[in-house]
Amino acid sequence: MAQNAYQYTPLAQQAPLTVSQPRSHSRTKYKAAAWTKKERIMVAIVATVVLALMVGVVYTSMQTTKTTASVNAVQTKIDETKQNNDDLRTQVQTAMSKKNLDKVAKKYGMTLSDNSVRNINQ
Repeated sequence: MAQNAYQYTPLAQQAPLTVSQPRSHSRTKYKAAAWTKKERIMVAIVATVVLALMVGVVYTSMQTTKTTASVNAVQTKIDETKQNNDDLRTQVQTAMSKKNLDKVAKKYGMTLSDNSVRNINQ
């Protein structure tokens, strides 16, 4: 087992460190690689798809705005119709009141005979 043990060497016996001399930094200019036909086609397809998506987003936004405006117009008409219906219901209730019926009957010379009146609401 002793033969497998790590053997230490004194510092003086170790190989001296060599100091490398600084290299001169000369920059090599590389030429841009030429694009292949497949790369050009792929870039054209990707650019077309991106352009189509941009147009689609703008179109969808315009349609959403248009739809929102038409929904608001319909909602305004619905609110006006509801208000009109409420006003008409109020007029009908006023016209059907006992006081108004007595007034109209008196105007046309009619009289109310209590013997011929039956109350069916009770």
